[in-house]
Amino acid sequence: MEIIIGLFANFENKMPKDQDTEGRAKIEIPKGSDVSFVLKIFDIPEEEAYIVLVNGRHAKKNVILSEGDEMFVFPAIVGG
Repeated sequence: MEIIIGLFANFENKMPKDQDTEGRAKIEIPKGSDVSFVLKIFDIPEEEAYIVLVNGRHAKKNVILSEGDEMFVFPAIVGG
């Protein structure tokens, strides 16, 4: 099935090359995959994925994704 992925800040360098103008990309994943599975694809440790949004809502790592879902991942932001 196909979902849209967006990786931000420190994770941007892990994004697929074929991004749209908003920095998102379509990827194929097996039906029944969860957030944790997608993080593994991009070699992002779960504890470093500070904010995960699925269709604009905060999502836990065990949320099952559906065809067409949008998943965005952000690391913890530090600085000041």
